[in-house]
Amino acid sequence: MRYAGVMKRNFNLKKLTLPAAVALISLGMACNRAPVPPVPGPTAANNTQNFYTVVLQIGTQQLLVQIAKTNAEREQGLSGRNALSDNQGMLFDFSDTPGGTPGFWMKDMKFDLDFIWINQGKVIGITPNVSAPKSPNDILKTYYPPSPVDEVLEVNSGWAKLHNIKVGDVVILK
Repeated sequence: MRYAGVMKRNFNLKKLTLPAAVALISLGMACNRAPVPPVPGPTAANNTQNFYTVVLQIGTQQLLVQIAKTNAEREQGLSGRNALSDNQGMLFDFSDTPGGTPGFWMKDMKFDLDFIWINQGKVIGITPNVSAPKSPNDILKTYYPPSPVDEVLEVNSGWAKLHNIKVGDVVILK
């Protein structure tokens, strides 16, 4: 029987375990994001403004960012939110996983984004005009940086072009 023959081959589970673990971790970085938890306060619109409290300078532009540093915050990202103001963004901090190339997708997103890939305080790439899904059944593409990054900035679609952000621009948290 063919099936039994396959089972008799040398099968080293230990060799499979590390690649499988790496694949699961990579998949986990780009998998489902939980719904946005409600934030206490008078209105949701006012509360989302409170997230954006850190000033980030990129090139000659400044904007207010929310920093996503934990796995839970990075998995949630901007999913489920209705919009960003022009002067807002989300900065994903991957300093705890140096040399990584995290994958990003647009699950549960309601608006389009630019991804600005950052390493060691400099822009190393820009993925502009990433579209939000049109329906829950859309097949989602995963986006990766051109090389390892320690930060990723998500801003409104077209923001990078509008503000002349380019590869090599310096990024500073103030």
